[in-house]
Amino acid sequence: MNDRARAVIFDLDNTLILEDASTRAAVRAAATLAGERVGGDVERVASAAIESARRLWKAAPGFAYGEAFGIWWGEALWGEFAGDGDELRLIRSVLPELRERVWRDALSAVGISDTGLADEMQHVYATTRRARETIDPEAEPTLADLARDHVLALLTNGASDVQREKLSRTPFARYFHTVVVSLEVGIGKPDPRVFEATVSRLGLATSDAVMVGDSLVRDIGGAQRAGMRAIWVDRGLWREEGATPDATVTRLSDLRDALDALERRRVSPRATS
Repeated sequence: MNDRARAVIFDLDNTLILEDASTRAAVRAAATLAGERVGGDVERVASAAIESARRLWKAAPGFAYGEAFGIWWGEALWGEFAGDGDELRLIRSVLPELRERVWRDALSAVGISDTGLADEMQHVYATTRRARETIDPEAEPTLADLARDHVLALLTNGASDVQREKLSRTPFARYFHTVVVSLEVGIGKPDPRVFEATVSRLGLATSDAVMVGDSLVRDIGGAQRAGMRAIWVDRGLWREEGATPDATVTRLSDLRDALDALERRRVSPRATS
């Protein structure tokens, strides 16, 4: 394996953009509307909405397909999921009822039954979520710095229209030589083939690249199985089992030092774990 990384491949959600924060802010905006209209407890409404969305999405037809490509309930509440495939058509067909039920359940948690208000809450959620991305403030300067001496690429799980819409709301799309969205290529992380396909677009070998992401399973484990080194961005959200990153950072601004350390070190920590 070459010590010098020629390319750095980035994940998007919860690595460069703070997907969970954006989603929770949109849920809270919808719950706040309920609080203003009917006096319901905002936190209780928000918690009930999240619980209902998780449960209904997991039980929805098309969930297994969506899960394989990284589609989650937060996106199911606002994404359009454009495309001609049967699976995408199935997902689109179940979303109207799923969305309505989520907000009805949220209101029911505080003893309210109001279909009209539930519809308004869905509109507020989707509008708020699509209005802006919560971007890690260190993302753009870090990418600008690394782009000086590395080829950068983006590899993200999800639906094409959803992920590309998110990226369009950021200031850093211009730094990526290629953008790979899992549903566009029909392979999702952690399948090693999607990492290989991404690096191939750059005209490089997987040993020339380092993956940066927040998921130990999808990003770190998948990249390592493809022959890449991988740096874990530990957001403190959860701890998955099954992969030992080559390096760990808690801030994107530490990536330069982490990459330099990898290039100085000949033996990966996972080789002795």
